[in-house]
Amino acid sequence: MLIEEIKYLFNLDTKAVEENEISSDLLFAFDKFLEQISSEDYTITDESFFVYKKFVSMRQEAPEAMKKNLFGVMHNYIKEKNANEQYSDVLFMFRFLMVKSVLPSDSYYQIAIVLSNLGNNDLAYKFLKLYEKKETNRPLLLLTLGNFYNLQLKDYKNAIKYYEKYTEIDETKSVVYTILASLYAKLYGDLSLKDQVYYFLKAYNIKPKERLTLHGLAFAYDKLGDKNNANRYYQELLSNNPTETDYYNYGAFLISCGEFEIGHKYFSHRFLTCDKNLEYPLRDIDKKWDFKSDISDKILLVHYEQGFGDTFMYCRFVPALRNLAKKIIFVVQDEVYDLIKKSKVISQGISVLSKSMFEADNVKYDVSIALLDAPYALGTNVKEIPFVDGYIDVSKAKIKDYAKKHLKKTSKLKVGFAYSGDRNANYNGRDIDFRKVKNLLKSDNIEFYSLQVGYDEDGVNSLGQTFENFVATACAIKNMDVVVSTDNVILNLAGALGVKTLGLFNKYTNYRWYKLDGENVGWYDSVKPIQASENNGWNDVFAKVNNILVEYINNFS
Repeated sequence: MLIEEIKYLFNLDTKAVEENEISSDLLFAFDKFLEQISSEDYTITDESFFVYKKFVSMRQEAPEAMKKNLFGVMHNYIKEKNANEQYSDVLFMFRFLMVKSVLPSDSYYQIAIVLSNLGNNDLAYKFLKLYEKKETNRPLLLLTLGNFYNLQLKDYKNAIKYYEKYTEIDETKSVVYTILASLYAKLYGDLSLKDQVYYFLKAYNIKPKERLTLHGLAFAYDKLGDKNNANRYYQELLSNNPTETDYYNYGAFLISCGEFEIGHKYFSHRFLTCDKNLEYPLRDIDKKWDFKSDISDKILLVHYEQGFGDTFMYCRFVPALRNLAKKIIFVVQDEVYDLIKKSKVISQGISVLSKSMFEADNVKYDVSIALLDAPYALGTNVKEIPFVDGYIDVSKAKIKDYAKKHLKKTSKLKVGFAYSGDRNANYNGRDIDFRKVKNLLKSDNIEFYSLQVGYDEDGVNSLGQTFENFVATACAIKNMDVVVSTDNVILNLAGALGVKTLGLFNKYTNYRWYKLDGENVGWYDSVKPIQASENNGWNDVFAKVNNILVEYINNFS
């Protein structure tokens, strides 16, 4: 079909029916857009073109019965085309109705939806305003506008405005309150936790069995630090057709509360979820130990999972597994192999293999577990976390040689800092912008060293390029008088090495950090926690770090 034929039909009727209040300029813009998409990917079908052409000569003075019947058929035809996502046909037939009939109010909304689907939100907005003017059912109007801004435009601020106006009229729809809570979370994140709880509770009071509501309440109360209420709604969630993800989330919550035994039991459900980031690390899942059967005569393979920091944090549990099995094989990432292998506490009596060795040698074993399940296998509680004073070591000769090659000869306090973790990790809120960190680096009595890898850092002593492996990283850390680090591999390695460390934590932390008060973090005696009182409130954290470093300088000198 030629564009010229479409233009010819449009030129036969250049004004919309007056009651539709569609201006000539708006109709012209609509025609131009329809001509544009018809010449690209959305060709108007011959069927629609035939219908338009057949009835284009019909005047507004035609018999009412005939018009009513025709327009009804056309509206049904439009619904059919819309269901099949034939959007150019939908707009083409709506164009016919604009100039031949009085449009019902919902037609403006349908036109706006199609225009938005085709990427023309400017034009969609103009038809939405007409819908807002034409719709007399106010609750329906507010709900429809809320849905449009939410689902079509992703304009969550306006969506919230209309949904909240709707709840002022109708307080009976739990789904609207749930949507509002979710939109506050999307738009304002953890800054809106109290608003989220407010709307989730509104939804809960109407429908107390809705799983999304229970999940939202459990998560929000957890982040607010209200562990009792969080536990209450987790319990209700687990009594309401729980999923494996529910069990896994509850396990992480319990670990954050210091309930290690039961927490790690539920946490083991992570491999039964559909999360690709939580798949069992071994292909031969049939050999996964059930944590019940006797394996005293078996070879147990323990395989790392997740990141380097997780390996350093959890490898401390591997030696105790010797009491359960005949032999322990511990598979670690290639990058940490040398360091783990030469750390006597971890490797004594353990067959430590790198991932490459394991895959190349066709290693034989009877049963397996993932590393983060070791506390569950051992029935460990927080009072029994082993080796809190350090368990990874590196030779004094290597430490001394590293200092000779890479560090300045100075009598100043040596402070290593790290401010960012793995950029690919699904863990937001732990990192600090380097521009903010630089404010710490102004003391004349401190020699600062960056322990970051892969960052462009002007004006600092950057050691990252010297980290050929984690042995070198460990040597750098052991040469520091103090390490200052956010929640990342450097923090965990420093703790595992027993090096004095200031751990910088945001208000909302990873579930593992069950203890963030006092002089240590529970996992490591040498790591002192400093936590932001508000989310991303790093200025107060830096002030505390400065005060502590001044104290260290005074004692150091």
